[in-house]
Amino acid sequence: MSTPSPSPLHDPPTSIAATLPALLRLPHALGLTLAVLLLGLATSLAGPYMSLFAVEQVGMTPLQLGLFLTLNALSAVGISTLLGRWADLRQDRKPLVLLTLAAGVLAYLALSGVRSLAGVMLTGVLLLAVSAAAFPQVFAFARSAFASAPGDLPEKAVTLLRAVFSFAWVVGPGLGAAVLGLGSFQAVFLLAAGCYGLAALALLRIRPAAPAPQSVSTPVHEAPSAPPAPRSMAWAVVAFTLYGMAMHMGMVMFSLFVTQTLHGSEGQVGFLVGLCALLEIPVMLAFVLARRVNIEKLIGAGLLLFAVHFALIYLAQDMTLLMVTQALRAVVLAIMAGLGMTYFQQRMPGQFSAATTLFSNTSVVGSMLSGIVAGGWAQLFGYRPVFLLCAALSLLAWASILWADREAR
Repeated sequence: MSTPSPSPLHDPPTSIAATLPALLRLPHALGLTLAVLLLGLATSLAGPYMSLFAVEQVGMTPLQLGLFLTLNALSAVGISTLLGRWADLRQDRKPLVLLTLAAGVLAYLALSGVRSLAGVMLTGVLLLAVSAAAFPQVFAFARSAFASAPGDLPEKAVTLLRAVFSFAWVVGPGLGAAVLGLGSFQAVFLLAAGCYGLAALALLRIRPAAPAPQSVSTPVHEAPSAPPAPRSMAWAVVAFTLYGMAMHMGMVMFSLFVTQTLHGSEGQVGFLVGLCALLEIPVMLAFVLARRVNIEKLIGAGLLLFAVHFALIYLAQDMTLLMVTQALRAVVLAIMAGLGMTYFQQRMPGQFSAATTLFSNTSVVGSMLSGIVAGGWAQLFGYRPVFLLCAALSLLAWASILWADREAR
């Protein structure tokens, strides 16, 4: 009796050439890809210009702006954590996902018309904070929707979606700037609201699948056989928070360093930032197509490479070395953004929403802390020494992730 040929959706692909087609044939792959792309456009269209809107249109002082951003971040962390825990207790995560996307629609519809300080503050603390949970909820929903895929295909599919989200951030800020130049903040916010709404429509017919039996073969992304100790997760959270601080500090101070310390132009800043975002995508795709990936070692290597990246910026005197630093940054961001989510999900099996939310919250907290630290450091020592501090934070993050892996073992 002849043996039937295996189906690509029931047996993991054995070659790099078969990986991408197998991912594209996963159930709901197109709908989830479209939803992630629209979510990325929604956040990247308006997010980079929120501070400008608060100062120019609402008339916030620097202190009020700092309070607005801090309260928004704190509220987002709290709401995302609660929704993540709640989602893992439910069989169907979709209602919560749609709730976060609906909050995004309402938030930007409100911002398109509200100009009072109290109104914008309330919109940020309530609606924008709920919409911030859309990122972890959509990716947790995608992970559960791909659960029936064999082997490491679910993790690879999530990494591919993360590359799609990064691509949206390559396009979105420029599109937002163009709309802002031709119209107003109202047009930008209405476009962002529309993207949130279309993302929700793309998810309406998608339901998560039941997990498939695990293959006897060793998966590409190796996961621990048992949940890690709480101390292991605590050290992982510390590592990714320190990484988030370094990343956001470097991002905030990079444009000021180029224009004020090296006397470059805004166009050069845009070129360097765009170069980094563009290079990030093929690196993520390389992880998707790789036959074997050791997440723990790659994340440790990425944090060390981040320290080198910041040290080179500190030494840079012209554009040549800065271009090299942006190539290194692209590799690091691809590792940490593309594989960091999987790192948390593998260490919290069966808790996709809570794990993805925890991963996302480390970036939010890191961003919140970075503003205070970076501003004070630059005030005392100047812009260039900020990158030495970023390198030190990256090294501390590397040591923390090594300790987290040791505790997990």
